[in-house]
Amino acid sequence: MHETLIAGGDSLTITAFDRIKTLLDLFRQPGDADSCLRGKPKRQAAAAVFRGSGDSRELMLITSRDTGRWIVPKGWIESDEDGPAAAIREAWEEAGVFGDVLPGGPVGHYRYVKQRTRRGDALCDVDVYLVSLIELRDQWPERDQRRRKWFPVASAIGLIGEEGLKDVIRDAFKMLKAA
Repeated sequence: MHETLIAGGDSLTITAFDRIKTLLDLFRQPGDADSCLRGKPKRQAAAAVFRGSGDSRELMLITSRDTGRWIVPKGWIESDEDGPAAAIREAWEEAGVFGDVLPGGPVGHYRYVKQRTRRGDALCDVDVYLVSLIELRDQWPERDQRRRKWFPVASAIGLIGEEGLKDVIRDAFKMLKAA
């Protein structure tokens, strides 16, 4: 069984295999079973910031500071905040976005290895929250460290390198389209 999504003239195919792979990835640790990855994964929150509606909906991507790859704003959940508050804070710090987290909790989560040269790599579990854009500022804390850009959802999925995040964005787009 295949599901096909059309976004801005681009189509995405989601197969039963894709769904199974996503579930298995939740239990698989990326990379080697290195001692630095043992123990409890660290929690992060991410903001999937959307604007527009229907087929004209776009997703904001930002570049990572280290390699310049396209990602969504994400980071550590601080002790005085929950996941949605952390996602909103990261969207501001990394992309200059003010927005609202859509109700219903995270739209998904994924796991990745955060490479840290000084403190060692860390296994991270990331909860992804949908954020509707309210305001975009020209000045923000990490403006000189990152680029931000809006993409049609299908194009954004093609640019994201983390498979788990791609899957979450695909599912979020389906959910938004159905609403």
